[in-house]
Amino acid sequence: MRRLLLPLALVLSVLAGPGAAAQQRINGVHPGEQAPEIAMEDPDGDTLRLSQLHGKVVLVDFWASWCKPCRLENPHVRKAYRTYKDQAFTGADGFAVFSVSLDRAGGLAAWKKAIAADSLDWHWHVGAVKDGRNAAADRYQVSFIPTNVLIDGTGKIVATDLHGDALEQALDALLEKDPVVLAAMKKKREAEAKAAAKAARKARKKAK
Repeated sequence: MRRLLLPLALVLSVLAGPGAAAQQRINGVHPGEQAPEIAMEDPDGDTLRLSQLHGKVVLVDFWASWCKPCRLENPHVRKAYRTYKDQAFTGADGFAVFSVSLDRAGGLAAWKKAIAADSLDWHWHVGAVKDGRNAAADRYQVSFIPTNVLIDGTGKIVATDLHGDALEQALDALLEKDPVVLAAMKKKREAEAKAAAKAARKARKKAK
């Protein structure tokens, strides 16, 4: 029954706007719990998994191209992504946004257009535009959008339904502040970048 009722609730979210209470927006997960896996298709039909981002702080962001409050929220999400994506966090290296579109069946073109128009320039976009059965929205019990779930590097839920300044404040609180740890993380990043560059050079040589 929940799946049948969900579209009506989401339509109501446009009317409710950002003022809807957190407990009304998302009911299936809570801070302190492990975030349930999400495995859904991106706009190209490839399956992306939330667990692929393990080790990063992740914002699971539920939205839709047709949802006006979501589109108004997107600049804040984009700003947070660009500000924090390369930051070091306690127990996590970097920040990512895992966007879950609630666009309906047949909405691929509108979904892709909204991603481009709002400059949501990260890789992790999933949806259910083939059949409209959104497993993530169902499992997380999303009733209103926009809403989101903030996850730490271990996959544990830190907070839900963070918007505007509240999202940035939550991310600031998770930033790593120990200079020794920061130095070690910087060294690790440099080593990984060096290894990646070496692998790229080998690949170019083989291509020749």
